[in-house]
Amino acid sequence: MPRKKSPGSLQDLALKSIRHVVLTVGQQMIRSIADSPEGRLESETVMLQNSIERLNEALFANVPWYLFDRMSQVVLETVHELIIETRAYFDNCLPISVFVARMNIVVKMTLVAIHPQLKSIDFSAWPKVMRNILYQNLFKMTGLEILNLGSGSGGWETSDIEKSILSGVIQMKYLVSLCLCFDCTDHILSVVGQNCTLLQKLDVTSSRSVTDRSVSSLLNCSKLKQLLLYRTSVSTEGYAILLSDLPYLEDLGRCDEFGYILERIRINGKFQGPFNLRSFQSRDVTTSHLHLLVSMCPQVTHVSIFHDERISDLTVLSNLDQLTELKLLSCDFFSDNIKPLLEAKGSNLTWLHLEHVEEIDLNALIYISQYCPLLKKLVLYNCEFLDHTSISLRTLHIPPFRHLERITCIADCAQTHLEFLLSNCFNIRFIQLGSSTGIGDAIMAKVLAANPMKKLEELRILYSDDLSMRTVSLLMTHCENLRVLSELESWEGITKRELAAFRSEIQEKNIDLDIRPTLSY
Repeated sequence: MPRKKSPGSLQDLALKSIRHVVLTVGQQMIRSIADSPEGRLESETVMLQNSIERLNEALFANVPWYLFDRMSQVVLETVHELIIETRAYFDNCLPISVFVARMNIVVKMTLVAIHPQLKSIDFSAWPKVMRNILYQNLFKMTGLEILNLGSGSGGWETSDIEKSILSGVIQMKYLVSLCLCFDCTDHILSVVGQNCTLLQKLDVTSSRSVTDRSVSSLLNCSKLKQLLLYRTSVSTEGYAILLSDLPYLEDLGRCDEFGYILERIRINGKFQGPFNLRSFQSRDVTTSHLHLLVSMCPQVTHVSIFHDERISDLTVLSNLDQLTELKLLSCDFFSDNIKPLLEAKGSNLTWLHLEHVEEIDLNALIYISQYCPLLKKLVLYNCEFLDHTSISLRTLHIPPFRHLERITCIADCAQTHLEFLLSNCFNIRFIQLGSSTGIGDAIMAKVLAANPMKKLEELRILYSDDLSMRTVSLLMTHCENLRVLSELESWEGITKRELAAFRSEIQEKNIDLDIRPTLSY
């Protein structure tokens, strides 16, 4: 049986009470300002501004500085809740002027969450009406170390928000992580390069206005470790300069031109020693590029490549001594030499992701279990599973999947595949199965009889036409650490009445189990 919910700490309870304070103040302001007689627009604006400032000062003056970020998150969540609540009350009987006045008050309450000593904030988590307020007041958050602006406007209003971003980042001398996709420009990066010299992570993915003119600015951020420039206008030459002159650079994200960048560096004679790169992700790579990777970036630990006919030998990757994470897309397990690669390098691997990989049968799974004994994460996504085997399970020299903690299987597989995977992973913590795995009550009963999954924390099965409350009962009996049991609504063997009764049982018995549906990975 999963554990009971434990009482919250005084600190957590105090933070939760802030939600009640913000809700109460917000509702009071709506009654006293938005619903008051018309004709006092100027005085109402001043009253609203003063109320927001007083609430902001009261909260930040009475909460320890190390809880500022958590408190700000609570305030933003509460404002979002108020926005949803205000929209829900809007109907044709309510004058539009009253609705607009109420919404204006609620949206402006976003200002309560802003403070110069905030260390981290994520704009992408909030609706556009709240993001607009945050953008306009970015200049007030001078102490930020982590700033995630998400996708900005998605590239539709780049020039409109550029001024707000510039007014903010020009004062953020402590910034170590910045994300601004689609809307970043050379001008913004020029200011970042001049003022944010401590920057270690920068993500400007899909920002077409970022060109080679930003290269010199980025070189001022000499501590950069992660630089994501995918789908920008930076050229191969620009990449080559950045890779050569940023000494701590470990991750360029997805870079389909990476092989050609290494070729250019080699041809230009700028290569003066092995690069510090740790991650390699490309969808346009050849065997010669892999040889360059091995010789010029020997410290790579993560490789993600798309296989095509230009790669004649994947075993080249076995020469990467520190390789621990491998993602392969669009290849055949046996025909394209994945088996010998794992045989040579699998003992180092802790993470293996196979996507659109064919020729996977029980033999392939057995080879993975034997060649990769330290594997902690395994992803099988849209792979072709074949229902046959020629290896006897009795001959295995290494207990399979004993270190595995996370399994994601989104594929049409046979019962033998699932049984072998799930019956042997005694340390599993996370399982996600897709809608076509064919898992049912009989398989789960057999698996749990062999492996009670005492450490399992999350189970997400996106769909099944055969899973019922029988499996839920078995999970509740065996998996004492279970915290998330998701997508029960799509288990065809469970009726709405049974699910409602299960929810009530969880609440009545105070069980610490989240059964809300989420289709996120």
